[in-house]
Amino acid sequence: MPLDCCAFIRLPCFTFFWCCVLWRIRDSYEVEEPFSWVFALLALIFAFKGLDVFNPSKLVSPILVGVVIGFVAHELAHRGVARMYGMSAHFVAFIPGLLLTFLSGFLPVKIIAPGYVRAVPLYGFWHYRGFLYSVAAGPLTNIIISIASLATISLVGYRAFLEPVAFVNAWLAFFNLLPIPPLDGSKVFALNKILWLALIASSIVLLMITGF
Repeated sequence: MPLDCCAFIRLPCFTFFWCCVLWRIRDSYEVEEPFSWVFALLALIFAFKGLDVFNPSKLVSPILVGVVIGFVAHELAHRGVARMYGMSAHFVAFIPGLLLTFLSGFLPVKIIAPGYVRAVPLYGFWHYRGFLYSVAAGPLTNIIISIASLATISLVGYRAFLEPVAFVNAWLAFFNLLPIPPLDGSKVFALNKILWLALIASSIVLLMITGF
């Protein structure tokens, strides 16, 4: 029987990868960074492309690009602002949310709930502005992406590609700003109703402009 040298390389690498993944699953339903980002993006891509993920010609679309950019930027904004105010913040993938996101690839309605940013105050108490701004940073980032996409359309064109990106990010902002727990909007509404009103009004105006 011929010796498969590659197998001796693949098997340890495969084992090491999954050992790292299991080690990163700290709580029973959470996956820590960096694997949380990998699993969340894979679930998102499958949710919007379904079995077309195996067809390279259909894999990339304006909607998918808008969702991926909007989701990653949204979560990075949460994490970045929380860290700026001295909190320990990490993106964690929530396994039930990953499954729901993945399974929505077989449904007409898409679910985007693969994970969230877990922020913990380093000194045992919440900083009011730090908590408020870190929560609001996510939907605000989607609003900025939507505005930037529309501005780019007016300057250089590419409407067919950028308008769906603008719409998706306006929708992500609007949905996350709904004052329903555990969405961002419930926290912003409780802490600063004027800021919440300004943000959700901006997202509604953007939805009207994109006209999807």
